[in-house]
Amino acid sequence: MLSKMWKQTFSLLLTVTFMACSYGLSLAATYEMKLAHSNPERNYSHLHSPLVLFKDEVERRTKGDIKVTIYPNSTLGTQKALMEQLARGIIQSVSISEGGVAPFYPEIAALSIPYLFKEVDIAYEVLDGPLGDFFREDMAKKAGMRPLAWGEDAGFRHLTNSKRCIKTPADIKGMKIRTMPVAAHMEMVKALGGSPTPVSWSELYTALQTKVVDGQENPISNIRNARLEEVQKYLTLDGHLYSFVAIYVNERWFRSLPPEYQHILLTAGKLAAQSTRYLSRINESIDLAYLESKGMEVYAPTAEEKEAFRVAAQAPVIVSLKQTLDPALIDKVLEETAKTEKKLGY
Repeated sequence: MLSKMWKQTFSLLLTVTFMACSYGLSLAATYEMKLAHSNPERNYSHLHSPLVLFKDEVERRTKGDIKVTIYPNSTLGTQKALMEQLARGIIQSVSISEGGVAPFYPEIAALSIPYLFKEVDIAYEVLDGPLGDFFREDMAKKAGMRPLAWGEDAGFRHLTNSKRCIKTPADIKGMKIRTMPVAAHMEMVKALGGSPTPVSWSELYTALQTKVVDGQENPISNIRNARLEEVQKYLTLDGHLYSFVAIYVNERWFRSLPPEYQHILLTAGKLAAQSTRYLSRINESIDLAYLESKGMEVYAPTAEEKEAFRVAAQAPVIVSLKQTLDPALIDKVLEETAKTEKKLGY
């Protein structure tokens, strides 16, 4: 009887193994890929949903040989902690926007020149071209972290405030504007006549509500997600900075993979990056209509008004950046952007 049961069990195992092989599935993953980020686990989020797509593509294309586990909502720590773990190889991958990358790769600030990109298609062309490739390889070499592809973190950042409609740089004079603790962002606000005031994201709503700061700058989706329309009356679509995101992998771990798996990660990374752009564009339109429906006054500056903002803010920030970064890198970014504008007919 026992012998018969063993034969049946053995037969069942052979059947399962045969089926797994027939469908191209691995019984156990060879490589573990922990992918962490600090954003909520929401459907159709431009920051989380593309990572689900990435996971599915990697696992399908490697037949389960690379197992991707997503850790959302700061499960494994703050953005800074995640980047430190990535640098040390404790985790294999992190999805983060450019603001969290600067402490580990200062050169990324060269893309924080205010009013650098007039439209999103210019940003896409630049980041997907030779300049974007340069930054990916340079970061892998200097920081030990490789961006798989450049995606979009809700697109352009805009100004909001509770005092008055901002149409010119003069309208910002005297306002306390919350920024991230990024030198280029703070220098931009200063150049426009405002007082840059770093405030953590978790404290922003309260700081605006209690008038610790008068205004702030963020993409439209972030403004809605944080319910800032409840404490901010005016929104100016000046598009002063373009915010991007990427999936970063530990370079040493990436190089340890077979070449065909490296190619799969890069391909899946590009697909995920493209989806961040599509979702960002869709969500921006939906969220802008929502903010207006809640009583937020939205102003779209004319081309002449935008140029006044650019003239006031860009030169001082460029001077500041050239004091901390290689001036040739700043010039390279400006030249590539100008070349792309001409190519696209602007």
